[in-house]
Amino acid sequence: MCKKLPTQTQLQEAWKELREIHETHLLPHQVKIPSAEHYSERAKSIWLAVLYFHGNEEVHKDVISDVCQRDKPELGRDQQVRHLKRDGWRLTGKGGYHQLDPYQPSAEWVTERNRQAGRLHADTFDNLKQLYGNSCATCGATEGRPDPRYGQDKVILQQGHMDPAKPATRDNIIPQCQFCNRAYRSDFVFDDKGRVYAVADVGPVRRASRQIQRTIFEWLKSVF
Repeated sequence: MCKKLPTQTQLQEAWKELREIHETHLLPHQVKIPSAEHYSERAKSIWLAVLYFHGNEEVHKDVISDVCQRDKPELGRDQQVRHLKRDGWRLTGKGGYHQLDPYQPSAEWVTERNRQAGRLHADTFDNLKQLYGNSCATCGATEGRPDPRYGQDKVILQQGHMDPAKPATRDNIIPQCQFCNRAYRSDFVFDDKGRVYAVADVGPVRRASRQIQRTIFEWLKSVF
């Protein structure tokens, strides 16, 4: 990119200002910011400093990558700036261009925080189902409607264990259709979005191919 890069002094000043803005406007929404006094300590702090420095101007990710290469050379060339959205930052733009709004969190972040807060206050399973749009957290099938994968059988939402090793308390339950609840049994641990993120039993390992079993075995040997 031929665009002139901001100096290190300019970026440090931008980072200082952004941290102050975050504390006032975004910290109440629990938007995540890297723990860094100097902007070049983390990849994400560089991303944010560059975006904030350019204000209302869209910045191509290659410009941010150029700054990373200059100020923290050990970072890879391809910097995935869009991942800031996962931390709650509001980014706009497309085609590799990004623009930062430093004064409010992303709409997706607010929705997710509200949903998490709703989970904590859902005092009945019906309330919990409503937070998920009366749909299966895992496959999205809607309660009371036929699931085309299984003929004309209507979807019934059941209390699915997020972690089968823990009691079926309110914070360990997600609504799952009878098909997903039956198919996954007690083999896996789910997050609150209904996604599998860990194995809860040896069953999946037993059913895996020999190659996968061998890979798991070698990894376990290195750990234990």
